[in-house]
Amino acid sequence: MISISIAAGVAAAWLVSLPADQQSDFPSSDPTVIAAVEAQRAAAFVRERNAEIDASIAAVQAQRAAAEFARQGNAEIDASIAAVQAQRAAAEFARQRNAEIDASIAAVQAQRAAAEFARERNAEIDASIAAVQAQRAAAEFARERNAEIDASIAAVEAQRAAAEFARQRNAEIDASIAAVQAQRTAAAFARERNEEIDASIDATRGEAPIASCCKPSHL
Repeated sequence: MISISIAAGVAAAWLVSLPADQQSDFPSSDPTVIAAVEAQRAAAFVRERNAEIDASIAAVQAQRAAAEFARQGNAEIDASIAAVQAQRAAAEFARQRNAEIDASIAAVQAQRAAAEFARERNAEIDASIAAVQAQRAAAEFARERNAEIDASIAAVEAQRAAAEFARQRNAEIDASIAAVQAQRTAAAFARERNEEIDASIDATRGEAPIASCCKPSHL
């Protein structure tokens, strides 16, 4: 019985392996062979179906793997793009930040330059004011000095005028004294002269009687 089944199975396998156009020429009177052939055909169909299903599953898995690979690739690309965009954004932020820092530094430098200019300008103004004040002080000192010199000159001139007046006054006094002395001398001389004349007259009068008897009279 086992040998029959083996023989039937071999025959069925042989039959199944034949091309379809040759299988119709094989006698199918033996039920066992027919059953074996049908079983082999069913098994072949199942095997082919399973192979198709496996191929479909493999294709789907391949598609899924490709999709996953593409998704991962796209994710990597998106990550790379995001990283580049983040770098660009960071670079732009750094550029803007540097621009703001440069602007702040420029503003601070401008403020410092303006403050330095104002300080130098104020120093120049202070120096100018000090120079003007010094000039005014010098002019005031010169004015006061000139006033003192003028006062000294006026005092000297007044002293000289007073001295000249005193000299002239003394000269006048001396002249008056000299005139008085001259008058006194003249008066004394005249007085003495008159006394002499009087004495002479008196003497002449005492000798007159004697002379009248000796000389002729001119009367």
